[in-house]
Amino acid sequence: MIHFIPMKGLFPVLFLLVISQASAADNVTEFFLNTVDSGDGSWPCLFYELNYNSDITYAERAKWHSADEDESYWREGIGPFSIDQNKFLVTQWQSTVHPILIRRHFTLTAEDLVKIEIGVVNMMYSYDENPTFWLNGTRIATATGWNDDKYATYRFPNARKKLLVEGDNLLCVSLQQGSGGGHIDYGLSVTYDPTNTAISPLPASPEDERVYNLQGQIVNSESYSGIIITQGKKILRK
Repeated sequence: MIHFIPMKGLFPVLFLLVISQASAADNVTEFFLNTVDSGDGSWPCLFYELNYNSDITYAERAKWHSADEDESYWREGIGPFSIDQNKFLVTQWQSTVHPILIRRHFTLTAEDLVKIEIGVVNMMYSYDENPTFWLNGTRIATATGWNDDKYATYRFPNARKKLLVEGDNLLCVSLQQGSGGGHIDYGLSVTYDPTNTAISPLPASPEDERVYNLQGQIVNSESYSGIIITQGKKILRK
């Protein structure tokens, strides 16, 4: 809103222009991996049922959660998984008989990584029972028991956000066999402020070969890892 306020001085009438700043835009949440709870329903995945809970340990030693896993032996499925038709059921999982391994692939762009760096990344999950989560080959979270129909939230610290890369990513989970019901629904989201200036490249002349981080600070291009800006372009430096 613009207000004109009359001022007294050398001239009969002067006006002071006061501009009220617009409030910052609301945060935006984008889902890289949907959940039923996010309102986006079922999700594609690959899954493998084991015979015993102890088999999960052997599978971890074989790095089942890595990008190098041979997926030709895995079954295509639609999550979430549950033994109970009234709870999260898309694919039926006989959780009283078999432990389960699940792999979910998703793709991130350079723009996504900018939002991730300036925003908050959360993993939401409802489980039964004893899940272990892996992101791009690194274990990121575990839980004991179950959380009924509720969703837990794991907020990524900055070090964990660096596990996310441009291109293909992989979020995996294993769950143990239990004596009661079982289910799993899990996803990944980023919440960020769209007015943050880091989303737009910082200005630079073609002659300026200095390297900046997203906060506009000059950094050492040889030792810095992450998103850098040089000559007006964003580059992911690993």
